[in-house]
Amino acid sequence: MTPREKAEKLHKKVNTFILSCVGSDGYPLTKAVVPGKYRESLSEMYFCTNTSSKFVAEMSRNQKSNVYFYSRKIVWWKGCLLKGDMEIVTEMSIKEKYWQSIFKNAYPQKSFTDPDFCVLRFTPTSGRFYADFKLADFEI
Repeated sequence: MTPREKAEKLHKKVNTFILSCVGSDGYPLTKAVVPGKYRESLSEMYFCTNTSSKFVAEMSRNQKSNVYFYSRKIVWWKGCLLKGDMEIVTEMSIKEKYWQSIFKNAYPQKSFTDPDFCVLRFTPTSGRFYADFKLADFEI
């Protein structure tokens, strides 16, 4: 199995993703998010957050971003760092697709049409997979 295939497999299993972007002060800005409703491929990933978040404000100025996800057992780690660009999704059909009923309490309009409901699309260009004390870089 290639490093990318291993990363794809891990991507479909994990429960937390760490997003990072470059802040306006030049330092990284990082936030943890739950996985999207659908996880089709590493080639295009979606995350839900608030339009009013500091992360969205900073990311809209500089789309260069990283996504990190991992699985940890006592002494066994697997992780993947992806490098690419993040953008705000404006297509209502995609926002509707990623809306979940559990989000209702977080948004006044209780719908994907709420202006504070934001879907981010991450398009990676490369990755680094770690497992068994070894690193492997790959292109996407």
